[in-house]
Amino acid sequence: MGLLIPIFEFGNYFLYSILVGHVALQFVPEASKPKSRIAKPFLLLSTLGIIIFTLGPILQTIFYFKDGVGLSLAIQTVFIDFQVGKAWIFIGFMATFLWMALQLNASKYLQAILLLLMILGVGYSSHTASLAFWPGLLSHSLHFLMVTLWTGILLHVAWFSKEHAIWGRFLRWFTPLAIISLIIILISGFILMLFMVSPRDYVKAWVLPYGQMLLLKHISIIPLLIFALINGFLARKSIQTDSFNPISWIRGESIFLFIIFYVTGVMGTLSPPHEIEFTLKSEGPSKWAEWLIGKDIITTLNIHFSPNLQSVVLIIMSILFLFMIFISFKRIKPLLGVIFGVCFIVVLYAGFMFSLSI
Repeated sequence: MGLLIPIFEFGNYFLYSILVGHVALQFVPEASKPKSRIAKPFLLLSTLGIIIFTLGPILQTIFYFKDGVGLSLAIQTVFIDFQVGKAWIFIGFMATFLWMALQLNASKYLQAILLLLMILGVGYSSHTASLAFWPGLLSHSLHFLMVTLWTGILLHVAWFSKEHAIWGRFLRWFTPLAIISLIIILISGFILMLFMVSPRDYVKAWVLPYGQMLLLKHISIIPLLIFALINGFLARKSIQTDSFNPISWIRGESIFLFIIFYVTGVMGTLSPPHEIEFTLKSEGPSKWAEWLIGKDIITTLNIHFSPNLQSVVLIIMSILFLFMIFISFKRIKPLLGVIFGVCFIVVLYAGFMFSLSI
């Protein structure tokens, strides 16, 4: 089950992004967007897929309780008493109505309202909403909405369109939208993190499985931002070059979104470290962190960030990999840019982990 949940979460992000992108692009004039060639059956299957993938956290909760109270009572309790169960029922109904709206080519406003209600259902079922209802519901829903809006438009342009003749007109409205989305995502993401990990315990959390994924998620955002900078600003000057295809670079940006989606899905299977020391005692440390550090981790009381020669060299190397992304742009090689971005994630992660002093 632990291996399936990240796939379920990844599927949820992906399918919501597809639908949000499809609905959002309906509000953009045809002359200002590349033509997207996405088949209606795929959109319809996406709504049904959300109903299935949203079952992931529910199945995880049922399997957690079934040994103690029995399978039938666990199922009944989760669907009746738990927020994730109630949210799944609500999302299922809204997804069914959205399926009918897409099938009948209903108003784009109706489609947008149904999707917004489904996203509120996601926020309602979140861990943050269970800790502080209104702040958690609103911050998680807003974060999820802006992520899927930005990602959804990117996916449609990158993978379902081959036209880039009107790229300049597309960037004129998408670049400001992406900047606003990014600002909201970072602010709401920081608020969500405060529910899980105190800023003063952020480094200490790296020795826990949840903290490992949180660190990887934050590191993965950096090459994503570099690709967003390239696609939003630097690509404007290269559009007139015959050998330059902006869609390839948009696809490269989407690769890092997929990485972040999967890491976020893995985080959904782990216990948030509200109390670092208690979580370490009850859940145990990350085996991967112990292997990298070369020590048994039995307490977090003395853990602090203390760079050494080895970690500083790795951090400098990671920065060089970022510069290599720009060089790959100059040479019009998006695949190299993706490889350098992945190398940056791995090397900077190692540099930070080797900087831990226990």
